[in-house]
Amino acid sequence: MTRSDGASGFEGDAAWIAVALVLVASLGGAVVLAEWPLRGVQPESPEAPHLVEPSEGGTKLWPYTARAREYRSRTLGINVVLYGDPDRGRAALTGRSGLDAADGPGDAEADSGTISHERIDVDPDAASVTDLVSWTNATGATRYTYVEVDGAGVWMEASYELHDGTYLGHRTHIRAYEDPAGGWTAVQIHAEHWDWFRLRHTVTGISEPQRDLEGEFVARSDTGRVVRVPFGNDTADGDGWASGIHLVGGVGSLLVVGLLGRSRRASRTAGRCLRHRCREVTLGAGLFAAYTAVRWLGIAGESLFPAVSPKIVAAPLYVVLVVGLPALAYSLGRGSDAIWAFAFAALGLGGAIVVDYAAMGTSVVPLRVVLHRGSVVLAVGLLAVGGADATDTEGWPPPPLLVGAAAWAVVIAAPVFGLL
Repeated sequence: MTRSDGASGFEGDAAWIAVALVLVASLGGAVVLAEWPLRGVQPESPEAPHLVEPSEGGTKLWPYTARAREYRSRTLGINVVLYGDPDRGRAALTGRSGLDAADGPGDAEADSGTISHERIDVDPDAASVTDLVSWTNATGATRYTYVEVDGAGVWMEASYELHDGTYLGHRTHIRAYEDPAGGWTAVQIHAEHWDWFRLRHTVTGISEPQRDLEGEFVARSDTGRVVRVPFGNDTADGDGWASGIHLVGGVGSLLVVGLLGRSRRASRTAGRCLRHRCREVTLGAGLFAAYTAVRWLGIAGESLFPAVSPKIVAAPLYVVLVVGLPALAYSLGRGSDAIWAFAFAALGLGGAIVVDYAAMGTSVVPLRVVLHRGSVVLAVGLLAVGGADATDTEGWPPPPLLVGAAAWAVVIAAPVFGLL
């Protein structure tokens, strides 16, 4: 815990100072990357927006979504187009009704010069496609796109939104924009999860959800044809090729890919160590349980109270996250060995973060988020060390506790104020 000369039991001051420096470097890197996002090609000037024609001679589309009615606020690229009457497109996505094959839009031609059938790479019989998708009406932040009909331009909000999953968990999210002329429905589909530190969704990819949606239509005999159209709008992990889906028959349920993997390891030496470190093990287990409980209680609350805004459900749980984690680290760290307190605190919270991402089906995380979560783990570890050193009344408050508390305040405030 502490030595008689007042130095920290965490191998002296040098060890926790090194941890603090790594924490500062991680958090600084996360902020820098947040201010310099990798979003594909740079936004074009407002005077020359990049427009495409999903159907030759029809409505022109700016193949992006945007936070505001301006090109520079663009976010993700449109990655699916459903050809034909927009009502049929909605029915195809929700599966609420069949399509009339007699007057389906199978003859609606996309620009034949821009279609590459060879770019389709889907295995309809893949064994990993196992779970039924349940599309329901969704809410999300307002996103706009821009269209031109007969030379007249207009900014449009999404005609409707759908999702499969939960708002406070992981979901596949669709924003659909219906052609004012009635020729097609432009779709932006992406995977995202609720980030308890940023208090908003983090998009984890657009290409896999696009392939899943495309693959379902490729597998159906009542789909006229599925092609790829080069929109040149590569954003996130997208390649700039949109899926063009021509509908001619009935539609059914959509499928999604799920994967869960586990590994386990045990040894007699580790068991003996754990028996001698009950308090430190409790520290790690408590942090693990608290972090994972916030996620699942949020999902349960959203399901039990569907009429309540998910953000209202999230509010008290966010308080638990912000106050509960440091309180657990400090209180359970008291009376512990400083080195083991840091190790089990980092292991417990770090493991909870990894398990949370795995449970949400998130396999790709932006580097800035990785650095931020690393900073969160280090801050909690320092708080645990501060708790272990707090038994030395002569040197109270211990420096690791002060540094850990300051670091925790920064890692919480940075994403809330939009720095991540």
